[in-house]
Amino acid sequence: MISVEKSVQINKPVAEVFAYVTNYDYVTKWQGGVEAVEPEDDNAVGGKYTEVRKFLGREMKTTLEITEFEQNAKWAAKALTGPVPYEATTTFESANGGTKITTRVEAEPSGFFKMAQGAVQSQLDKSLDEDLQRLKEIVEGA
Repeated sequence: MISVEKSVQINKPVAEVFAYVTNYDYVTKWQGGVEAVEPEDDNAVGGKYTEVRKFLGREMKTTLEITEFEQNAKWAAKALTGPVPYEATTTFESANGGTKITTRVEAEPSGFFKMAQGAVQSQLDKSLDEDLQRLKEIVEGA
């Protein structure tokens, strides 16, 4: 099992950060590995979407289901199909006049990804850091 959690402080109100993060149109702008997002349903509990991402040089197509959607507080999804079963949870808290955003990803790699679990953990750790920093720069610059 792999578990990675990262946080960043964004100097914008929670509602603005939440709206940006949960908008399918912006995912490819701040998540470096995501090449495309194909929504099947609304961005609400039970909604599904497919993401295409590059990870460790491999293209991964994963269909996810939104498991939690608490306006301005929490968003979570779990993989229904794809090469790596995982769940991602993002929380949003008012802090220091802005927003503290925390993302936690838990994955259970198998096959190729199980053999490369150390590399997967390291890359996920690095990717989450980079994605949150990119998100901070974009949202604060808006």
